[in-house]
Amino acid sequence: MLFHNNGACLLAASLSVCSVGVRAEEAGAPAIASDIVVTANRTEERRENVASSMEVVGEEQLANTVALNFIDQLKKNASVDVIQYPNGLGGVGLRGLRPSFEFSINPQVLVLVDGRPSGSSSFTTIAPESITRVEVLKGPASALYGASAVGGVINIITRRSSGPLGGQFTVGGGSFQTIRSGATLGGDLVRGVDFDLDVGYVNQDGDFRLGNGARAGNSSFRRGSGRFRVGSTLSSIARLDASFDFASLDNDAPGPQSYNPRTPSGNQTDRITGDIRLELTPQDHAIRLIGYASRENYDYYTVPQLASRYVSSSTLTEYRGAQVQDSWRVLPALRLTYGGDWQRVEASRQSWNANGTGKAPSSPNESRETKALFAEAGLNLLDEGLILTAGGRYDWITVRTYETPYRINFTPGSANFGVFNPRGGAVFKLGGGFRLHGTIGRAFVPPQALQLAGESEEFAGIQRRVTYGNADLQPERNTTWDAGFGFAHGALFADITYFNARTRNRIKTELVSETPTLRQTSYVNADKSRMEGVEAQLALDAGAVLGLAPDRVRFNGSVTHIITAQDQTAAGVATAIRNVADWKATGSLTLSNGSTLFGTATVRFNGDRVDADNSQGRIFTNGAGGEFTLARFTTVDFSLRWQPTPMDGFRLEIANAFDVHYYEKADYWMPGRTAYVRYVRKL
Repeated sequence: MLFHNNGACLLAASLSVCSVGVRAEEAGAPAIASDIVVTANRTEERRENVASSMEVVGEEQLANTVALNFIDQLKKNASVDVIQYPNGLGGVGLRGLRPSFEFSINPQVLVLVDGRPSGSSSFTTIAPESITRVEVLKGPASALYGASAVGGVINIITRRSSGPLGGQFTVGGGSFQTIRSGATLGGDLVRGVDFDLDVGYVNQDGDFRLGNGARAGNSSFRRGSGRFRVGSTLSSIARLDASFDFASLDNDAPGPQSYNPRTPSGNQTDRITGDIRLELTPQDHAIRLIGYASRENYDYYTVPQLASRYVSSSTLTEYRGAQVQDSWRVLPALRLTYGGDWQRVEASRQSWNANGTGKAPSSPNESRETKALFAEAGLNLLDEGLILTAGGRYDWITVRTYETPYRINFTPGSANFGVFNPRGGAVFKLGGGFRLHGTIGRAFVPPQALQLAGESEEFAGIQRRVTYGNADLQPERNTTWDAGFGFAHGALFADITYFNARTRNRIKTELVSETPTLRQTSYVNADKSRMEGVEAQLALDAGAVLGLAPDRVRFNGSVTHIITAQDQTAAGVATAIRNVADWKATGSLTLSNGSTLFGTATVRFNGDRVDADNSQGRIFTNGAGGEFTLARFTTVDFSLRWQPTPMDGFRLEIANAFDVHYYEKADYWMPGRTAYVRYVRKL
């Protein structure tokens, strides 16, 4: 645990590094063995002291990744499962859990920005410009973070600059009539006050081409995004920061490729998020107080063949919350992190017909309010040779449904429940950089308000179909244990971890009664899930090992093998969890002459995945329908940077260099080979 009394570079629990006017293009890679992570214990801790399995994607890796959005950056640098629609929603899954890809307030992977909830319901709306580091904590973390931290936590760490003003701007373009530009600027405004400004813009005005050479119609897109932060060092132990980030996406989506006629669509997403944080570091304490809020509006456009497009549905999601915590060094060997969280999430929905008249949305307006207390103790024994952690969190949750426009015969309701989740971990250092580590913990996903107190209705011909909430519904509960062996010293970090997870009280829909004119269903806790697998990762400065200058030859890679990922019914019938690959791997190799030339090759492999055949004509199952195995694929990207002067640089980037025809979600093909060029000018 690190405590600082230097206000000029206050390493608070929400950040992992103190950058001093450094931009992505010029940042060197940090020492691998001394990486600092923050998500595992809600406080600063060196990577080799963390019991959980983690992947850390640094600023240099992000800068060398060919990507126009955050989900592409993540999937090419960490072995995660992905559901991604071209120019649409996108989400990831960890440890055998199906990726969350819908606008839901109950995902199974929690996404944070500098330690607080991101306020984003889809990975495509996260602004990539200001990100300096991504930490992927694997395994249950509800003991500290509460709801949704089942598969793990993804913490996005943003830039905090100080010192002389510095930055860069970029401009470029490429395939499919794409233009892109961006700018960053940060440093001291006046003594004791610093700031960061990061903005980016991408506009693909033409339809992209698939790997088989066909054009994907209605596939242009535009994104503007950025972040502004200002902070002040109030004293040697106090710092105040305020920030907001935004993203505006206007996308045309080609729709499923099998449909004839095609069913193209569009979507407009606007999100703004902000926070204010006060960080205090008196003797033996690291105190953090954060208030945050976000507002995200998603409009879905139907695009008829012979008429003008129109907004057919709209979802507004709003977050408000506060975090209070202290990390107290009680004794030289004992640290106690404790605090409380409050959060309120509201989701409201509307939908319309082509003529502008209303129709009932699929689910009613809802809210979830959470109050929580947590504590975790960390004990360092044997001169940091043995590190033990144990703690837990109790959440008090209230969910409500509300009157919803165009929804009739619906009675709003509410429900209250409490959940306790413990977690423990251990790291045993064997000497010489070798270590053993393991964790065991519980996590949960609360039922949505609709499932507890709601009522939904739809018609199928003459049959009215009604689904009622169940006030006795319990949260889905996950218990996971893992054990790993790792090595961290100088230029090398390596780790391999086995995990075993069980989910009980899976929420499912159950038939209550059915007649030709009325079908009634409700929700019950019935099914369970079983996941197990092996994760491995490697980071190596091969140049240093071979006697070259540091950073001349660097490799980063990770592999995950899912041994089992099954849903099991009460009757004992097991089915594969959809959209989870049995093998997935990423690897990047960067070569440099140390001054003017830098080249990176990035490889991503995705193995066999099971999905449902919802294509027109059931083309993936020869007309039979049901489940099928998606084709595995491997994509390769190249990035080449030439730095003719210390201030000027040029980039050539090629995504999917070998024009692979692949999809992240069946029937929604991703772009083929794409090339970009950029000019980068340092300020």
